[in-house]
Amino acid sequence: MENAVAVFFDIGDTLANAVVQSGHVARLEPYPFVPDVLTRLRAGASTGTVKLGLISNTGHESAEHLVALLADAGLSELVDAHLCLFSSVEGMDKSQPAFFGLAVNRADAPAARCVFVGEDADERDVAASAGLRVSPHPLHALHLVESEFLIPLSRRASGRTP
Repeated sequence: MENAVAVFFDIGDTLANAVVQSGHVARLEPYPFVPDVLTRLRAGASTGTVKLGLISNTGHESAEHLVALLADAGLSELVDAHLCLFSSVEGMDKSQPAFFGLAVNRADAPAARCVFVGEDADERDVAASAGLRVSPHPLHALHLVESEFLIPLSRRASGRTP
């Protein structure tokens, strides 16, 4: 889809706090503004213009465990499952431009129409080297999608100010 935009989010410290117990992620605690941001972007996805995914370094966690964590946190229904890239599954991580290239390929969109949202500047630099647009924060990503890609998004999905 030529006009589609794919927005990929890091999980830990961008969308949620990852609570680790005994060396494994026990649960994800999404930040209060995250459901609203993803819902607003998801509304753009209903027109076929916005795809939502995840790119995350996940240690040794299994795909099944990660999917369960996302479901328990209420995040799984807000992203496209085939656009969720986990380092423990893909065999590469965010230090490698190829990881971001894989995301671009799965999104079936040009790299210039893909955005990586993450709090880590080094990871954003790697994403940019792979041709993706970058954003440091989910709220900034909303602005970027609307202003740079000219995709209208609904105002507050929940009626609250994030």
